Amino acid sequence: MMPSSRRRRGTLLALALTTPPLASSLSIPQTAIETINAGGIAVVPDFFSPSFVSRLRSDAVNLHAEGQFITDGLAGYGSSANTRDKRNFDPSRDRSVLPAYIPSKRTPGPFVSSTLGDADVRKQMTSNVASLRSELSIRLDRPGFDTPDGPENHEISYTRFGPGANLARHVDEHHEELKGARGWSAPTRRSISWLVYLNPPDWDANGGKDGGALRTYERRSRSAYPVGARNGDLQIGWLAPSRDGDDDGRERPVFLDGRRDGRSGRCSLYVDSDDGGRRAYVTEDFDADPYLFLTGDFFVRNLLITNRHLGRRFHYLEQPKSALTKYFRDDPGETARDVAPTGGTLVMFDSVTLPHEVLATTERERWAASGWFHEKHQPIPTKQIIL
Repeated sequence: MMPSSRRRRGTLLALALTTPPLASSLSIPQTAIETINAGGIAVVPDFFSPSFVSRLRSDAVNLHAEGQFITDGLAGYGSSANTRDKRNFDPSRDRSVLPAYIPSKRTPGPFVSSTLGDADVRKQMTSNVASLRSELSIRLDRPGFDTPDGPENHEISYTRFGPGANLARHVDEHHEELKGARGWSAPTRRSISWLVYLNPPDWDANGGKDGGALRTYERRSRSAYPVGARNGDLQIGWLAPSRDGDDDGRERPVFLDGRRDGRSGRCSLYVDSDDGGRRAYVTEDFDADPYLFLTGDFFVRNLLITNRHLGRRFHYLEQPKSALTKYFRDDPGETARDVAPTGGTLVMFDSVTLPHEVLATTERERWAASGWFHEKHQPIPTKQIIL
């Protein structure tokens, strides 16, 4: 009998291959590729036809009514935006998902069931997503995530936000050295975040009638180099343009090398050299604990980056959360951009680089299909510092 892990991979792979794509076009505009590489959000309207969106939405609505969705308790509610209050927890208003895989149980989720709802439309959508992943793998030069579908490789689900629900600002992936004891525990990490909105045609996000926009925090200055990661070293910050005008006026992504001397937890920060061909380290070697768990830009600027000219230009992608977070100054290098959750629209962005939040809906449910394309981690080093 085939092992359960192989059956899971086979089930999902079959979903990706059995039905031809239904999207009007799977060719992603070059401007979208450039936007992702620069750390922004790529928006592709009408990725799915209205009739296909309607069919997906009907499937999601019906499966939610049948109790197949799982409430994750991550959302706040409209009366207390960007907060989570366990005392007022209401599953009808919270965020819930219909996943393809349930990690806590290590079992396939209802999304891949062949007996629930409109299984054919989910197969067709999964085929589209597999084609999208293959195209992005080539055009973004990320061969690590063009791998077979499977619970350890990629995530896909229906997502519902109840009336009044919102999701606080966050990024979808962090460097493993920032995760403490949980670091390096999974074989892959999130690389590209994607959503296709399934809301009805009359959804009004900008006029305030329905809300639910995706608010992203893009950089004011276009990145000088592709964002996200370098050979498995994830980005953790930005180096702002020089105030003296002695550079090209663009920001540089800052990456964390967490394996100096072959040891996990021995770290240094670097940027790309001017020619993009090598690493330019901006710190001496340091241990992840305690330096990466100290709060805020101040510690990196003053304790790790010894060159004061460079140090004052550093800013975390997303500063570590603590009781002091509310006292941090806003990052002057970023600007907010709202994306309306219009049915059929595809949005994509680097999972590491782009902070974002979901603004509160008003009276209606907000529907989407969403997921992440994963890349494999670097090989685990033989010498590890266990935090």
